[in-house]
Amino acid sequence: METMRVLVIGAGVGGLAIASGLLGQGHDVQVFEHHDALRTSGAGITVWSNGTAALRELGVDITGRGHQLHSLRSLTESGRLLWEADLDEVTERLGSPTVQIPRRRLIAEMAESLPAGAIQFGRRCVAVTERPDHVRVDFADGTSATGDVLIGADGQRSVVRKQVLGGESARPTGWASWQGLTRSDLPVAQGRQTLNIAGRNAHCGLIPTGGGLLHWWFDMPWKEGDRVFTVAELRELFRGWPEPVEALLASVTDDDLGFFPHIRHKVPHVWGGARTTLLGDAVHAMPPAVAQAANQTMEDAWLLTQYMADTTGSLAERLRAYEFERRPRVLKVSRTAALTSAQRRTPIQRLARFPGWLATHSQVVSLRSGSNVLHSLAAKPGLRVA
Repeated sequence: METMRVLVIGAGVGGLAIASGLLGQGHDVQVFEHHDALRTSGAGITVWSNGTAALRELGVDITGRGHQLHSLRSLTESGRLLWEADLDEVTERLGSPTVQIPRRRLIAEMAESLPAGAIQFGRRCVAVTERPDHVRVDFADGTSATGDVLIGADGQRSVVRKQVLGGESARPTGWASWQGLTRSDLPVAQGRQTLNIAGRNAHCGLIPTGGGLLHWWFDMPWKEGDRVFTVAELRELFRGWPEPVEALLASVTDDDLGFFPHIRHKVPHVWGGARTTLLGDAVHAMPPAVAQAANQTMEDAWLLTQYMADTTGSLAERLRAYEFERRPRVLKVSRTAALTSAQRRTPIQRLARFPGWLATHSQVVSLRSGSNVLHSLAAKPGLRVA
């Protein structure tokens, strides 16, 4: 395998994941982050079976570090049970668990697994230049770096994307999330069951995140110029919803509340140049409705490492092959997320009158259909995949 000098822009989940995978293959990898420290904002991340499988293949095993979830329960705003999926069965059938973990913990542990000096902070990318034999990135501080390949993992407002592709930015979807990660004495915070509640024009969720932490969110229609609600206003808007919604809102303050408008990229056919490519939110930002954005980023990182290890074809051919293979599955997941945001009805919610085994099977099918890594692992002997 040819050893390459790899430049990664962005030290988020995607940048750290691809760095871990490529370092494990023996490449010379340097990560550049424009902030002065790791970005530890955000609440929890649901790492589904495809995400835990991708991370494991990249050398990052979070099975014992996060909070494994056992079931996924969905109610209407009146409290009627829609369906319940058995995530233990999903784990058995797909070979990897579903884990909830605080974003800050995941980022910190992934960064700590890298060699000292692998991440350079305060390096804001301002220009990318490709040459036949190298790629150069220029930074705002006047410095630059050169390498064999450049990977843009710099998020929704990706500078690398603008440099190599140009084109339009991600567009708002007309929805937004009010969310937080707080310590809670509520029973749901002590368990291992995700609770989703679907209303006519709103949606909320509560996910135990381990150690008494509870990740919670409230999704509602929102466009630029609309009011950003306070906790007091959320209490009024969600009055009468099934417990523990009211109890949760009674226990949190505006300081606990984060606000995130939903956006979505139009996923291009080509993601880079002869020595550049993109991964994660830099190329396919999507609404959080199906909790797959981070997982799809992990999938990108895993598949890109597979093509970087390949010795057939030129570098440009391998980068385009990675993009060509990922795009159909990313597009499927992104469209599902957008449809779910608009309708507040996931594909599995259409099984509301069906038994739990069918809801569980639908979860397995949904995860596999959007995953390259699960399809690859299904071919390995001894792994049961439905």
